[in-house]
Formats: sequence, C-alpha cells, structure tokens
Amino acid sequence: MSLALKYFKKTPIYVVESHDEVLPFIYRCLGSKHLPFQDNTFIHLDSHPDMVIPPAMPADTVWDKFRLFSELSIENWILPAVYAGHFKYLIWVKPPWANQMLDGVQTFLIGKHKDSGLIR
Repeated sequence: MSLALKYFKKTPIYVVESHDEVLPFIYRCLGSKHLPFQDNTFIHLDSHPDMVIPPAMPADTVWDKFRLFSELSIENWILPAVYAGHFKYLIWVKPPWANQMLDGVQTFLIGKHKDSGLIR
C-alpha cells in the first residue's frame, strides 16, 4: 500500500551554515510525507562531497534521529542517510577544481559491519 505524498503550497527554502544542519529539515519532509521515505535522489551542490562515513558510529544510530543528528558533522552526513534508505542516488555538482572524487559514476556499498556493528 502506497501512501500519497503531500505537496507544499510554496517550496520551502532552508538556509544553514553547516551542511549537516539541513538533514533535520529533510527528515521533517520525510516524516510529513512531503518526500518519499526511501529511494530519493539527492542533488548536492558543493565544492566538497561530504560523503565520509563517521568512523565510530554504530550503524543502528540511523534509526534514532536525535542521536544521529548529534553524531554527524559537515563532512559525514550524507552516507548515513543513504544507509537508512532515504537516498538512493547522489548527484554531486562540483566546481571543476574540486578533485576529491573523479568525475563519473561511483557505486557505494554501505552497511553494518558484522563484527563491530559500525556503519561502513
């Protein structure tokens, strides 16, 4: 059974200083059914990819949004949302001088480490 999405009368715009501060707004849109709960395409306009895995974060942290938000930082907030299933495709629009990742299609496998329980 698929639930119908809601629509905003006006598109909301959120201005944040640190990029990870946008995730609570995305989660509000997920929770209010203005975005599908899973498999969204995320377009990231930035000179940095912000696609680092938090080194000591248990994978199950993604299911506790308040704990998740407190453990994330500017460089590592996107891939935990991918692990949670909210984003399926990431499109990084970057300036030509940004060289942290090669241009092209990359495939990420993100999961829970079977021995440590950490997100990897």
